[in-house]
Amino acid sequence: MIELHPQFLTNNGQEFVLLPSEEFRTIQKLLENLEELEALRNIKEKNSQTSFLECLKEMQKPASNDWEKAISTIAQQERINQLLDSWDNLDDENEQKEILDIIQSIEGVSI
Repeated sequence: MIELHPQFLTNNGQEFVLLPSEEFRTIQKLLENLEELEALRNIKEKNSQTSFLECLKEMQKPASNDWEKAISTIAQQERINQLLDSWDNLDDENEQKEILDIIQSIEGVSI
């Protein structure tokens, strides 16, 4: 704690305090340090909030990537199923054509 040696003066009904210049400079320096400390605390608080948000974003990235991979896999499986279905349809058409060709080739044959 600072030891102060104030002198109280009154002028026109207002009270004033007179300090030795060294005590005044000490108080002034303490106030500047206090302002700097407050500014540093504010910066640190903002950075910690930013860090927290950045941490949340980083934690969310793998989950987001996993969802994208899952959706991509499902879409790929659906495309494969569509391709297989179209092959089945082609196979059915080819089989039908082959059967029709066989029927047409034996039309003239009597058993």
